[in-house]
Parts: sequence; C-alpha cells; structure tokens
Amino acid sequence: MTTPLNRLAESVSRAKAGGPLTQVTIVVPNPGAGRDVTHFLARTNGVANTDVLTLPQLVNTLAAPTLEPRQPLSYPLLEAAVQRVLAEEPGAFKQVADEPITAQALAGAARELSAIEHPAMDSPTPLVADLLRVYRRAIGRLAGRYYLQHEAYTAAAQHLSDAGNLILYRLNPTSAAERSFLALLQKHGEDISDESVVAPTQVIHTSDADDEVRSVVRLVRKHLANGTPGHRIGVLYAAADPYLPLLHEHLSAGRIAYAAPEHHTLVDRPSARALLGILDLDHEKMPRRDLFTLLAEGALMRPAIEDDEISQRQLELLTRRDEPVVGGLDWQSLTRVGAHEKHHDRAVALYDFVQRLRPRLEATVGAPDWATVAHELNALLDHHVRTPNSDTARTDLSLIREDCTDLALMDGIAPEPTATRVLEAVSVRLEAHRDIHGTSGAGVTVAPIAAGAGRDFDVSIVVGAAEGMVPTPRPDNPLLPPELVGTTARDHIRAQHVALASAVSSGTVERIITFPRGDLRGGGEKVPSRWLIPALTELAGRDVNVVNWQRQTEGVPSIVAVESFDVGAQHADDRIGASAASDTEWRLRELAAVPANHRRGTLDDPIIDLGMHMRSDRLNGRFTRFNGNLAGVRDRITTFDQPVSPTGLETWVASPYQYFLEHILQLKALDDPDEIAQIDAITRGTLIHTILERYVLDTIDGAQRDFTRLNLIAQDVLDEAKADSPGWLEQLWAKDRGSIVRDLADWYQHDYTDHVHGWRPTDAECSFDTEPEVSLALADSTIRFRGQVDRIDTHTDGRIRVTDYKTGKVDKYRDLAEDTPTNSGLRFQLPVYGLFARTRGKDVEARYWFVTRKGQFKSIGYPVTDNVIATLAADMELVHRCIVAGQFPPKIVETTWDLPVIDLLGRAGLRRAWANLENVDDLAGYVKKYGG
Repeated sequence: MTTPLNRLAESVSRAKAGGPLTQVTIVVPNPGAGRDVTHFLARTNGVANTDVLTLPQLVNTLAAPTLEPRQPLSYPLLEAAVQRVLAEEPGAFKQVADEPITAQALAGAARELSAIEHPAMDSPTPLVADLLRVYRRAIGRLAGRYYLQHEAYTAAAQHLSDAGNLILYRLNPTSAAERSFLALLQKHGEDISDESVVAPTQVIHTSDADDEVRSVVRLVRKHLANGTPGHRIGVLYAAADPYLPLLHEHLSAGRIAYAAPEHHTLVDRPSARALLGILDLDHEKMPRRDLFTLLAEGALMRPAIEDDEISQRQLELLTRRDEPVVGGLDWQSLTRVGAHEKHHDRAVALYDFVQRLRPRLEATVGAPDWATVAHELNALLDHHVRTPNSDTARTDLSLIREDCTDLALMDGIAPEPTATRVLEAVSVRLEAHRDIHGTSGAGVTVAPIAAGAGRDFDVSIVVGAAEGMVPTPRPDNPLLPPELVGTTARDHIRAQHVALASAVSSGTVERIITFPRGDLRGGGEKVPSRWLIPALTELAGRDVNVVNWQRQTEGVPSIVAVESFDVGAQHADDRIGASAASDTEWRLRELAAVPANHRRGTLDDPIIDLGMHMRSDRLNGRFTRFNGNLAGVRDRITTFDQPVSPTGLETWVASPYQYFLEHILQLKALDDPDEIAQIDAITRGTLIHTILERYVLDTIDGAQRDFTRLNLIAQDVLDEAKADSPGWLEQLWAKDRGSIVRDLADWYQHDYTDHVHGWRPTDAECSFDTEPEVSLALADSTIRFRGQVDRIDTHTDGRIRVTDYKTGKVDKYRDLAEDTPTNSGLRFQLPVYGLFARTRGKDVEARYWFVTRKGQFKSIGYPVTDNVIATLAADMELVHRCIVAGQFPPKIVETTWDLPVIDLLGRAGLRRAWANLENVDDLAGYVKKYGG
C-alpha cells in the first residue's frame, strides 16, 4: 500500500524532474510532521532546495518582507489596546470594563477576528456589535506599526510564486480563514491528504487516567525492549489536564527518555512567581503573611544584617511571637524594639526591608507611563530578586527581564498604568512561555492529538479517548457566533475527528488507543468516544454499543481491560508488557508474591522494612517505638534530672504522647496573628493574671486597696495587649475588654471581703525551683518541683494559703477535696503548691480561685496535710515510673479546642493506635489508673 509519505516523495520527485535544485515548498500540519518529512526525504534524496514549513511559517515567510517595517501583532499588545478602548469608551461593557477577564475575553475574540478582512454580520446582537466597535477602535491604534493576520494571508497569497512548487501535506484547517487560504494554496499546488479512519490494532481501558498512563508506560517499555527506537513511538494525549503532568510523572518514574511540552510554564517557577507575587501585594498594607510566603519560596532576597540574610524561621518568630505583625501600621512596632532586646537587630533589618520595598512597588504600579513601569520592574528585579545559581533560573530571569522591558512598547497603545494593569501585563507575557522537556526527535514523542497529524511513527498511542474528551465539546461563544467567524460547532467536531484519525494512523506498525472508565478526581463513569465504537466493533467481531460495551468486548485479545491499580501493578499482562511501569511497581510485584505475614525483609530496603514494621506494630497493638515506647532510649529521658512542673505531669496523665511532643521534643506551634481575630481563653486568663499580679504586688508594697487603681492597671495591661495583637477585631475586642473589666470589678468585691476576714497577701507570682527546693520522696527516688504560685496570703491567726487563679469553669475541679487532693491522680498543682507553702509554715491551705463570672468566683481547695502529701507521693509513683521507663502511648485528650501539634499528626489515627494498645501488659498500670 502506498503511504502518504511515499506519495509525498513521488510528488517531490516529479517537481524536481527538471533538476534536483528546483525549488519545492512542502506545507506540513505541525513542526513534528516537518521533521518526519525532512528525515524521510533525506533518505530519498529529495531535500535539496526543499523547504518544509508549517502554514504559519509559510505565511510569515511570504508576507513579512512585503509588510515591513510593520511587525506581526502580538496578543499582549492587542489586549493592551482593548483595555484602552474599554477605559475610554466601555459601551456595553461598562459594568465589567475594569475586570481583567473582560479585556482577556474581548482580546481573545479580537485575535480570531484579526484573521478576517472585514468581520461583520447581519443583525448582530448588541454584544457582538459592541465587540466589533471595540475591535475596530483597538486595531485602528495599531495599524501603523503592526499588521493583522488577514493582512498576512493577503500578502502571502500575492507572493505564492516565491514558494516554487507547492505541496500541501495532510493539512487540517480549524478556522474559516485557514480554510480559505488553504483553498487558494490548493489551486497553486498539489494536495496530499487521505481520509484516515480510526482503526487501532489494540484498545486498552483502565479504571482512571492515572492507571491509564501507567499502562501506557508499560506498553512503551515493551516496545522499547522489542527494539523499537524511542523516537519511533508517539504518545498523543486528548487533554493536557490530567494527561500531561501524569505522562511527565510516570515516564520519568519509568526512566524513559521523552520529549514533551513542559507541564509547568515560566509562571510556575520561582523567579516569575516571586515577581507576580510582589506585584499582587497590597503595597500600602504590606500584609506579613503574603510577604513572608513569597520570601519562603527562596527567589527573593530576605532582610539581612551585614549581608547575612535572616532565616525564615527567625522572621516568623520575630513577627509572630516577639512583635506580632499583620500588616499596615503594625510594621511600626518593629521601630519600638529596644536596643537591649535580643531581637533588636532583626527588627531593624526587617523594618528597613519593608520600607525599601514599599516605595519601590509604589513607583512601579504608580508610574506615569509604561516606559517607567519597565524601568522600575527591572530595578525591582535588580534589588529584590536573588541572583540565580542554575542555568534554568538564569534563563528564566533573562526572559522575565525581556518581557518587562517590552512593556515600554505599550505607551500610546494601552491605558495608563495601574496596579491591576501592570500585574495583568506582566502575567500575560510570562504565561506565554512554555518550554519543551527533552530534545525533540530524541526519545518518545509526547504531544497533543492535534500534533499527531502527518507524523511518522512505528507505534502510535492515543490516550484519553473517552466521550467528553474526544471530542471535546466547545461551548457557544456569544461574542463569536458562527455567522461572524464562519465556523460552526460542526466544523470544530469534524476537525477533531480528522485530528484523531490522523493521530491514530500515524503508527505504521502498531496503533493503540486507551481510555479511562472513570474519574477518581471527579467521580462518575466514562464511556468510549463515539468515534471509537466502530473500531471496537471491528476488533470484537460483533456489534458493540455505548451501553453494553464492556460485556460485548470481554475476551477479545486486542481489547485489554486493566481492572485496577493493584491488578495492573502486581500481575503482568503480556499484551501490554511484562515490565513494570516504575521501581515502585517492581517492589509491589515482589511483595505480592509473598504472604502478607512474611513480607518484612522481602525487599532489600531498610526504609520499607521499617515502614512495614511500624504499620504492623500499630495495627496489631504491639507497644514499640512506633507508638510511644521509648524504653530503648530511656537513658536519654532526663525529665526528672531537673525540677519538673506539676502541670506538665498533669499533661502526661491526660495525654502521654502530647507530653512527649511538647516536653521531651519541645515542639510548639507558633500562633499566626492573621488568624487570631478575637482574644482566646488562654490569653484572656494571662491578661487577668497579669492585672491581678500588678495590683496585688502594689498592695503588698503598701498601696491602698482601691478599685480605681485596679481599673487603671487593667486599662494599661489591656492597651498593651491590643497593641501586641494586631489581628483582633475592634468590635470583638471592645466586647471582651468590657467583660474583663466587669469580672475585675466583681473580683475586687470578693477580694475586699477576703481582706475583712483577716487574709493579707504576702507574695504574688512567687517562683520556686532550686531555691527554695521543693521535693517529694518516693519509694526509690525523689522528685523536685518547680512552679510559680499566683498568690500567697497569710491570715491574722498565722495560717498560710496559696492561691492559683482560674478564669474558666469549675466543672473539672469539683471533685478536689482533702480526701481526694489529686482527683485520683489527675491534678497535682495544688498539693505541690501546698508542699512549697509548707516550707514557710505547717498550717497551709491550697485553693483554686475562679476569678470570673464564668466560674462564679468560687473557691475550691483543702488543707495541705501529711495525708495529702502521702496521696500525692502515691500517685506520683506511677507517673515517675512510666516516664522513666519511656512510656508515652498515643492517648490524646478529647477536647473541642485545637491542639496544634496533635492535630498536625491527626487525632483519628492516634485514637486508633491507642485503642489497639489498651490491653498491653506494659500499660496495664496506666489503664487501670486512668482508664482506656
């Protein structure tokens, strides 16, 4: 059978019958086809003085010399001209003229209209009529310097003789303008085309697109192993999403060389992302979170102290913990950091950085013209974007600079610069850059279906041939009705059919089509493309319809069903290929060949073995290092080498794993000022403690008991708190502030009554650690404690009372009494504080005082007797023994509030792990005491 390439070679031979140097121009559908044609003709001695061009290349070659000095109109300039028309005379688009998407939609329509000499239609809708007005006004501003597509077609048509002998090879025009120009070319040259049909030699269907691409990789490996060169295999996809990133991922995992469009464009890479991010910043407020997100990506230079950049961690600590910043005036707080404070230098450097960046951005987005914008953007790149250290990054930055410099061309075309327009102008240029992964012609070719026309492969593989993707429905565009552009929905469908048939037929030995049966991302089922049904019928040898196609194609050797990921990965199908798609699949196959309870050690991979060990221990309830047993490193647990906090030990009782994370590993979650809109319970309690501390200390020093003084202290503390918490909303803070002051007023009355009954404060916020030493003797050891007592009072009769303020509810503390001083080992704070107070006297009381209306100002406590201390020691025996033994099982506190570190790990998984451990002998003492 004579192939189209053979017919092409014969046509070239006829054209060169008068001499081998006779000029011939071959017009091909895409650059890949041009390369294949050139290689084929080189083998038949037909390349001398033979140009192989795509249709746009032919038009440019013939038209550009005639239209000089005018340049072809680029899309960014067309969009800029449309923006200016919308700014001056928005017409029907008045309500949305300022939205970037409006200019984009109109510019996209205008680009299609630029291929038509006089776009017009009878009785246009008001929308179409105004589009035509905008289009004519926009191109009117550009005509002197730039030419349109229809002008290029006209000029090229007048110089067709310059192309010599024309041969048209398998072209598939997609617009009315292309069809008209092609019709003209057909009159001047020979047209080589054929009615390709969708006739695969094999069809593969899988559970979803992910498995589909894995199957394709196995298939490619099979053909490579059988001797087919990589460049003779083409993988042609129906839609870039999801197929292009999947093909990149799985071909790379399969270690297969390939050439494909990059699935990440320039705007996805650090330098471009950083520039767009800076331009999108609110330069007046300079929001901390947005700015630091950009700095964290690494493309921007961070604030520095003597050329030594401040780490991201230090910046976060500075603006979250030391000097909370949200944005706007909050940055001024950095100037109030004293020279004696350890973070002073970092605060100064960060403030200077913001003060340098803000005017630079203002100068850019507030520039009087686009030439100034171009200059300021390059200055922004000079002063704030890091010098690249890789070839790719250097190329990226060079392209970005060129695009920024080109903005100067917009003067006289675009409206005046604004922040939105500058961002849009830069974005549209950067988004146009898409590179090629690999080297064209080396390795497996990966391309869209439309790029399969005219290709010459041994094996063609078309992926994604499911209804909805092939064909892809084109929604009606109210701006471009068929009567205006001359292309109907039927024309678009026909072009897609031709493209599919051409892509499939590009394989001369094997032609494979694949499609997914479902979409695990969006759900639902998929069916074969309408154009694939006849091929399935042919391969099956029986009628196949779109409803019962799976049952009707069962058992057909050339129609392969991959049931699932597990089946495809673990069981080789020779029709696709015995090879696995990746190293991971080889491991899965090796593991699948062994019973589940013998898989550990099957692979020579210690990391996988550890993972299986961990999973097995957690699922089977073995108390090991993977779920909180640190017995193997208990010599490194130094908890009791220093004085310990009783509230910390209470945390161990409630959640040993949380204690391990927070007290052993010292993990803490930083608060984010942006997320804190209202004072939280802990901060509220801290403020009340601070106010009462200052008031009581002044009282001890002799100040008069007076609510006015208490109120003045409260106002100062609350003012400081608001200044340090920029994220708090004013209306919510006003409500919370009033509530705190009311609680303090009520507390004052209770405190005054306490005074009348003979109690006098002697200490406030009194700390104990190594001096004085507060210790508790256990059976085999001694525990030393540290803490800070909110208040110590002495009665006129000599009694001593220690008080810990509480600002919550009483509920959790109701069961505390002299005979249950620790509430069955749950609460250690009061008896330890009483132990401290007993260093000052023997007649000691300890109490929690609930100092808000929520706690009804109740007092819960008891005398600290020898029996209380004995109970504390008995309860501490278990706690001490378990911690020293390294027992930190994953029991967690059931709360309605956030536990940041625990929530990061996942509460549900920890609950499951703990449920499996409740019957472990090592934890029997803990479970008996505290329950499961």
